Amino acid sequence: MTFLDKLKNKIKIKIKNNTFFNKQFGFEVGIDITNDNQVLYRKNTVIKNIIFLSNIFYTLIFFLIAIGDTKDWSTWVLTILLFPVTFIVNNTLKKLIKKGPEDNMSQLIAMYVACFYMFLSAIIVYIKLKYGSVKFLQEVGYILLYYSLAICAFYQDKKLLKNIFLWLFIIVTILHFIISYNVFEMAKDYESGFVFIRDFLVSEPFRDIILRTVLLAMFMLVLYIYVSMASYMQEERKKELMKRREVQEDFTNVVTKIFDVTLSQSNISEDEKRDIHTISIMSKKLASLLSLDVKKCEAIANFAEIHINNKISFNQNSNLTEDEKFESLRRQTELGSELISRIQLSRKCEDIVRAALEGSDSDEFKSNERKIQSNKESDIILICELYVTLRSVKSYKRPYNHQKAIAFISNQCIVYFDSEVYERFIKFSSDFEAIYDEV
Repeated sequence: MTFLDKLKNKIKIKIKNNTFFNKQFGFEVGIDITNDNQVLYRKNTVIKNIIFLSNIFYTLIFFLIAIGDTKDWSTWVLTILLFPVTFIVNNTLKKLIKKGPEDNMSQLIAMYVACFYMFLSAIIVYIKLKYGSVKFLQEVGYILLYYSLAICAFYQDKKLLKNIFLWLFIIVTILHFIISYNVFEMAKDYESGFVFIRDFLVSEPFRDIILRTVLLAMFMLVLYIYVSMASYMQEERKKELMKRREVQEDFTNVVTKIFDVTLSQSNISEDEKRDIHTISIMSKKLASLLSLDVKKCEAIANFAEIHINNKISFNQNSNLTEDEKFESLRRQTELGSELISRIQLSRKCEDIVRAALEGSDSDEFKSNERKIQSNKESDIILICELYVTLRSVKSYKRPYNHQKAIAFISNQCIVYFDSEVYERFIKFSSDFEAIYDEV
């Protein structure tokens, strides 16, 4: 396998992994952020997956404890009991979430169940590790309390977070005095409760409890500020997105009406389609004679008949994301602009022919017409269309033969074209005659 093949495989694996991560933990998978039910549904789905990983981590911790302390059979019992508990919790969450974003009550219950389980499991693991013999894991349990707080903050619900902070602060304070430092055990050595309280208030354990409490309070404050900011930004984003949708809808309606009026044409006859196809072939031939590259020649040929090959459609699939809808609107608007430009070029051709036949092609008229799409690509299509128009039957003229059409262009229309475009067309006019006759 070459280095390039290995690199391609790595890229494919990375893309696949990113897709998996986005599906399991991403927040941009089919979510309308203006719909609170859908947002909560997606958050519950992500939290459920995080809880699944947390359960695996808890099992690993208990396994390490059991290995480190073979005499303590309770760890093995707790490890075994953890499996049905985690299964029940995950299964309950799965059933609630599976009811879909339409069932808002089920999603709210799932949110509270997930938060309650995260705190309960963190507290159980903390107590077990604190009383365990594996010393290096004791502080891990305390960190899990902060971990559970961070997960609950993901919901970005300030009311939920306030309640969680209140209960957690009370519970953690109790844990400090009973689990981290067993004050009842410490008080046994004192005859008087007053003396114990006096000594405890100046002791190192009490200072440690104060520092832990202050740190927890600061962490809670930072989380609450983060959630407040995130909630505010989310609300503002929702407002902006709703405004964008309104503007996009109004813009679509206006542009649709403009395109309907500008691009409205009666059914194009087969003769007209043949003429337009002839113009496309001639334009490609003339572009190649002017030494333009192959891609440019193809682009000119496609543009020459774009108005019969493409139609504007603003009917969007409701399953598309907002970005996809916006991109679709942008593409259709660009296509409409190209169609209008092409039709403008056809109208310019017709105006030139009519004005020349009627004798109304004044210097001012010629000056104004030269300002319309005055570039080489447009000149290539225009001179080909002018030739085909002169050769064809029109309501205001009879068809010209080749010689008369070339003479008309040379005498009446030379001022409208780039000199190089005109000279090449005239020099190889027999080739264009052959194309017209063949098509």
